[in-house]
Amino acid sequence: MTSVRSVRRAGRHESRLRARRLALLALFEAEFRPDQARAALLRLADERGSEEAARVHADQIVAGVLVHRAELDARIAELAPAIPVAELGRVERTILRSALYEVLYSAATPVGEAINDAVSLARIYAGDPARRLINGVLGSVTRSSGGGD
Repeated sequence: MTSVRSVRRAGRHESRLRARRLALLALFEAEFRPDQARAALLRLADERGSEEAARVHADQIVAGVLVHRAELDARIAELAPAIPVAELGRVERTILRSALYEVLYSAATPVGEAINDAVSLARIYAGDPARRLINGVLGSVTRSSGGGD
């Protein structure tokens, strides 16, 4: 039997996953049109009829990535030294920045959930090699910082 608590938790996770997808799409657009991430996010959220909770969470991710981009890229370079950040695929780079922002700067985000969702988004949008890269980098950051749920 499913409890009310587990149904609510699943609903919150689905909302956060939708937020992460919106943030990914908006930040990906910004790879081609710098300074357009926030406008892209508003447009995408409207087009998809996103609920307020997903919009707010996506906006926090986008804003956080924009503010901390240099630190996030430095951390990616440290954790994946074999591939320069500029040479990563745009999707992989965007997913890594978003997930790292949540893991490193968002105290309210369950770390395991952010990692699982990033890996899932990588599988959908970039394929298995990207999934493995993202899982490895995010696993390394949680191990090096003692992070985790």
